[in-house]
Amino acid sequence: MARLAEVGWRELRGALILLLVSLIISGGLTGSSYRYWYKMDQAYKRERAALLSARSQYQNVDEEDKLIEDYFPRYRELESAGIIGSEHRLDWIDTLRKAAQSVDLPSLRYVIDSQELYRPDFPLPENDFNLFASTMTLDLGLLHEGDLPALLDDLNQNATGFYTVDECEMNRVQEEFIKAPDAVNVTATCDLRWITLRPAQPPSL
Repeated sequence: MARLAEVGWRELRGALILLLVSLIISGGLTGSSYRYWYKMDQAYKRERAALLSARSQYQNVDEEDKLIEDYFPRYRELESAGIIGSEHRLDWIDTLRKAAQSVDLPSLRYVIDSQELYRPDFPLPENDFNLFASTMTLDLGLLHEGDLPALLDDLNQNATGFYTVDECEMNRVQEEFIKAPDAVNVTATCDLRWITLRPAQPPSL
């Protein structure tokens, strides 16, 4: 009986050793598989993150291109109109003189102050531009009251730029109307504010 037990144990021990070896090999293969899967998973996550980042950048570029397509023509229009960019003082003066000749203004004097950063009393929306203003003071000799709106209307139509009338004061200087073309029956003093916009930061090259 003892010999049979020894024989059975030897056979069983061999089977156990084989099973143990199989388990070790299986464990090694499983560990290697897990490590490989983990590396592949991390690589996949990195590639996916890079893809999402590239897609986001592409969408941002696409949105910027659409904004440029939508608004750049309007920007160019404002630039050509003298509202965006450098002020056009010589053009203002030339247009003012031509307007005075057009309405047969008896007399015209003007003074333009230096340009300054303009901060209006009302709040402005946040943007990438600074607002500048130059005040032009007009001392006018008018044949009649209608000369002033005619002069301002001519400026509206022909001047390069945008202006607002801050204030105007008119005074009649003759008791009776004089019909002579160069007669000054009314005087007017007006302050015009010429507005220009300039980018807060110069464009990058």
